[in-house]
Amino acid sequence: MDKYDYIYVGGENNSFYFITDNRVVYEVKFKDSSYLFDGRLEFPVIAFEFILEIEENPDSVSPPLDNKIPYTVAAIFRDFFAKNDEQVIIYICDSSDSRQAIRRRKFNQWVEFFKGNEFLKIDAEIVESSKITYYNSLILKTNHPNRQTIIDVFISLADEQEK
Repeated sequence: MDKYDYIYVGGENNSFYFITDNRVVYEVKFKDSSYLFDGRLEFPVIAFEFILEIEENPDSVSPPLDNKIPYTVAAIFRDFFAKNDEQVIIYICDSSDSRQAIRRRKFNQWVEFFKGNEFLKIDAEIVESSKITYYNSLILKTNHPNRQTIIDVFISLADEQEK
């Protein structure tokens, strides 16, 4: 399981950075999204949206397939959860270029690298009247004390958006 070295720089988006063998710089963000659960539960939910962005690409072309990236992202997820195992992560597949299904498939593969029995991934889809599907995922520890309640609210959020 070869992965890239990464650094945590923190900041507003809890950012991690790593550089690939092709000199592509990635930023992994965990953006505070606790507001999604505000007023819906009797307890606070510490939620973050997972975002993976290319920060710098010297070749200006789509980076080639890189087998180290999934292991690097998996290590970053584990590292981030080590800071607080009661937080939850939300992933929303970018749909700006209509490639959200491809992103969902890739993200699902990556989650399998770290999930094991320690994490749960719950998926929800939102279909707009224009037939655009938005793929969303919730990741939390299997032993989270409010697991089922948070899952129920996450699913209801998706249901509300679909109406």
